Amino acid sequence: FTDGNGRTGRMLITFFLWKVGLLEKPVLFLSSFFKKHQKVYYEKLNGYHSEDGDVAGWINFFLDGVIEISNEAISIVEKITLLREEDMIKIQKLSKRALESSALVLPKLYAQPIVNAPLVQKWTGFTRAGAQAVIDRFIEMDILSPKDKDRKYGQSYIYKKYVAIFSDGN
Repeated sequence: FTDGNGRTGRMLITFFLWKVGLLEKPVLFLSSFFKKHQKVYYEKLNGYHSEDGDVAGWINFFLDGVIEISNEAISIVEKITLLREEDMIKIQKLSKRALESSALVLPKLYAQPIVNAPLVQKWTGFTRAGAQAVIDRFIEMDILSPKDKDRKYGQSYIYKKYVAIFSDGN
């Protein structure tokens, strides 16, 4: 891309790697690698566009990014798997009825880690009181925490340990 449209290029490369079967899903967020190594990124891009056209230097840098981001993704998946196992063990200890209701909600928290009672109602079909009971149980088990401890009504709750996996610097 002579216009410097790197995001489009990275997206196309990711889709290409997915299309040829090197990625199971087209998810490879290289922008964080390039931002982290911004100075080298611009040096390699300039080298690529220079008279000598250092294509190998750019490709090697890009592949270093693929390796680093892939390793970070593996680490994140391992942490999520461990957290899921820990929390599943917690809910397995509940009574049958509490286990069944908790098992409906816990997997959904991985796609939506910030919830409120109306959302849990929507997921489960429970009454507001039933949804709040699941939330309260998750608070007791240290799965959810109130987002704003001072708020009395319309409270949202966060799956802090899960969210922290993505922001702890890996």
